[in-house]
Amino acid sequence: MLTTALMISACHQDNEDYMTQATIRLDGGDTLKIEHVQAMAHLTNLNSRHVVSTADFTGAEVRIELLRGAYQAHVEGIISYDDAQGARHVKAFRAVSDYIELVNNSEVKLSIIFLD
Repeated sequence: MLTTALMISACHQDNEDYMTQATIRLDGGDTLKIEHVQAMAHLTNLNSRHVVSTADFTGAEVRIELLRGAYQAHVEGIISYDDAQGARHVKAFRAVSDYIELVNNSEVKLSIIFLD
């Protein structure tokens, strides 16, 4: 009985070695204070072409668990922010990167591109 339990636990593959928690942060620079983001983030694994998507933004960032590796990032949606004078704005935006490495709890900043 003990031998069987040891064999089962020895054969257990730990998938945590392959996964990472990534934080994608939208960067508005020094002049924008981001209040709210309503967007969809798509991360495409460059090796497998597998796409992981989330819309679970907290402020200007989103955390996502995925396989470690090289990714392409695409975020698009609506952002609410205050400018340097304190005026509130709501605009459509996009943030992209053709290559980001996501390993060991990576944090990545993506620059905002306004669409209007």
